[in-house]
Amino acid sequence: MVKVKYPPHITEDFIKFYLTGKAPKYPDYVKRLYQWVYSDFDNKVINIYEIPDEKLVEGLKGIAKRFTTYTTFKGYKYKIILLADASDAIELYKK
Repeated sequence: MVKVKYPPHITEDFIKFYLTGKAPKYPDYVKRLYQWVYSDFDNKVINIYEIPDEKLVEGLKGIAKRFTTYTTFKGYKYKIILLADASDAIELYKK
């Protein structure tokens, strides 16, 4: 999951850049499942991705490369959070 927040006053410039497609592309095996947008004090976005286990490290690097591009906008911040399916997490604890 990647959580993004940015101040409302950069929204227009941010969206213009986003729509240019100039940010690095995700690796082919990284699949974005959901993207939700909401606003409180800042504009916020939650992105949910699926990455094959054997490509996890490379996939996370690809995601970070893309999101780092947007840090040129003052006040833009992102956080990558590694999530696991609950049943997969339980299996890890059994070992």
